[in-house]
Amino acid sequence: MFDRKSYTLYKFHKQLNQSFQDKRELLECALPALRNLFKLDRAYFFNWQQEEARLSLRMMCTKDYCMDKQEDISVVNEPPFLKQLLQEGVTETTDLSYPAVYALLKWQRPSMELRGGEVHTFMQERLGMLRLERFRKSRVFTPQELDLIKALAQEISHNLRNTEIDQAKNQRLNVSTALNDLSTIFASSLRLNDGLELILKGVQKYFRFDRVRLYLTDPYGRRIKSILGVDVSGEVVHENVSRLGERESALLKEVFESSVTYRSSRSVFYIPLKVQRNKVGFLAFDNLLSRRAIGYLDFISLQQFASQMALSIDNARLFERVQELSNYDELTKLPVRRYFNEKFSEEIYRCKRFDLTLSLMIMDIDFFKQINDTYGHQIGDWALQEVSKVVRSCLRQTDVPCRFGGDEMVIMLPRANGEEAKVIAQRLQQRITAIVLPTRFTEGKEVHLSISQGISSFPQDGSTAEELLEKADKALYVVKQNGRGHYAVYRDVAGQTELFDIK
Repeated sequence: MFDRKSYTLYKFHKQLNQSFQDKRELLECALPALRNLFKLDRAYFFNWQQEEARLSLRMMCTKDYCMDKQEDISVVNEPPFLKQLLQEGVTETTDLSYPAVYALLKWQRPSMELRGGEVHTFMQERLGMLRLERFRKSRVFTPQELDLIKALAQEISHNLRNTEIDQAKNQRLNVSTALNDLSTIFASSLRLNDGLELILKGVQKYFRFDRVRLYLTDPYGRRIKSILGVDVSGEVVHENVSRLGERESALLKEVFESSVTYRSSRSVFYIPLKVQRNKVGFLAFDNLLSRRAIGYLDFISLQQFASQMALSIDNARLFERVQELSNYDELTKLPVRRYFNEKFSEEIYRCKRFDLTLSLMIMDIDFFKQINDTYGHQIGDWALQEVSKVVRSCLRQTDVPCRFGGDEMVIMLPRANGEEAKVIAQRLQQRITAIVLPTRFTEGKEVHLSISQGISSFPQDGSTAEELLEKADKALYVVKQNGRGHYAVYRDVAGQTELFDIK
């Protein structure tokens, strides 16, 4: 005997037996099939949030098209037909002037939560509802049709579950791929700032947030040191930290002290970046413009990535700190000779290419060996430190000083000609002459420091680093032979260098 119900269910099952990208794609297949099968004028799909007492209309299908809808209906005082729907799975409504049927959809979808620092997955029950309408009053739904609708709704529920599982697997795979790519990007970056910019662009690209911002703290985690942000344009912006006020300080405290890890009602989400107890900073992201919901999977995935990101930032900071220390002399805090030579070569190249000026100054402390021999190396070190403090405070931001060796210091003065270099030399001379050795080491005598300085200029005195150093050194020799405690530009004393037979 021919069983129409079983045959219809089989055909419907075959029609839905395919892989759908998401729930919307499944419904675009199922609703038209229902409409054709029961000669419907309209079919609707609702999400049913029981805990929030809300029906959310998401799709409507007519004869000509299916379209997305966005309408929420409050059902705080649960209507009788909803109670009946939960009990029987299908029910007719008398609220409309034409025949309409509600069918219950009940399925499970994968969900996850963070417990004890570990991600736990579980199946969460979801509810939905179909509303099937016929506009002609005479075309009421028969008991056989109601029974078939209930069975077809169960088939749709089964496919919703499978689709949600497949979608979750694909999402996790995509997220894992994205995070792996981000890790590779960061690891391949040579500089911290470059790596951070690539990370922010990657997070914005893969997770499609409207805006992502990275707040970095100082080494002690007490205040926000810098902020980098990227939005849908993909452009990284360095925000002005000097404008930060109490709000940012309170935000820093909230992010690291709050026990709440995820709240879907919040418009902006924050993830702390920590290495053990060290606060590195925190990541902020939102969809304030698009209003697109940020899923728990995105949040947890980024939270798991945060520990790796924090460790990478901390390691990069440490590397930069070690590199910085290797470029600076520990005693004077001035750049070392190797670092200076690199900068000097770059600046000479720039001067040649753009026809710029440059001056070079060599200076040393007068009678420094005598200071060491008379008062001890401890006082000699103190004198070097005091002189270097003056050097650092008197120079322009673009000038590059260096401890060249012993008490000898070299200063590169970009965009400065010989006359301008004299002004800087005079200022250094006056400030350093005012330094007095500690009287407790000099038996009460007032011993002032003094310096001798030789200056050369590009291109008048030389066009290479070697020539400029040689000419500045010759000018310094002339100063020393003429009583020390002065400065001289090479071209002003070039004739005297020949008298002293400097080679």
